[in-house]
Amino acid sequence: MTESIPDPAENYTLPDGRVISGLNAETTKIVWHEVSTSIYLTDLQHLREGDTVIDIGAHLGLSSLFVSDRVPGVRVIACEPARATFACLAQNFADHLPGGIALNKAVADKPGSAEFTFYPADETMATLEEDERDDQRNIEAVLTNLGVGEKEQAAYWENFRSKVERYTVPVTTVAELIAEHQVESVDLLKIDVERSELAVLRGVGEANWPRIRNIAVEVHDVEDRLAQTVDLLKDKGFQVEYEQQEVFKGGSVYIVLARRP
Repeated sequence: MTESIPDPAENYTLPDGRVISGLNAETTKIVWHEVSTSIYLTDLQHLREGDTVIDIGAHLGLSSLFVSDRVPGVRVIACEPARATFACLAQNFADHLPGGIALNKAVADKPGSAEFTFYPADETMATLEEDERDDQRNIEAVLTNLGVGEKEQAAYWENFRSKVERYTVPVTTVAELIAEHQVESVDLLKIDVERSELAVLRGVGEANWPRIRNIAVEVHDVEDRLAQTVDLLKDKGFQVEYEQQEVFKGGSVYIVLARRP
């Protein structure tokens, strides 16, 4: 099943005039602000023309567009499993990053298929690993930090949970992506997959770890996953640092950065 591109009224125009296909103009605006001020995308001096970026959980492709703006000539392979979101990603690559590769797939620790949960009220929270408690915690934290009142928070949560879609999606692994696209070096592996981050990392494949230079991963610290992620990356020889952005204070979301020494 292929979703059509959303109504153009939901598109968003970037400050430079480029029109971005999206599902919700306000969400696109917020995500672009996050991307353009992100701690893991603003420091790109180690990327060069011809380097390869693998964008897991690519959403509309805004991270990929930002990286290609800052480092022209990078090769981008982007994966997004949500049907409607992928339609926007494919359109944005066609319009603004024609050399980019957009794949309508999830990424995990083994290939196959899996049930995927999509929230029309906020497509950025679509996931292979549904966790209502964690979602509520993070929504509450973000809205509180943005100064939203309790009544408005309750209404947002009710709307978020009232519309849920579940369907089966194809699943690949980082190892398969590297093999299928003949990637010699992964110069930036960006992961934003709403609690499936450890599964993505476990699907790299032992032989491929030396190929990876830099990793930027959003981690949901449930069931001690932050410590597990940091330990795994250190074990693979990376220098690792992490922090929690102000907007997520009180929530579970952290940004982990890993670089080869």
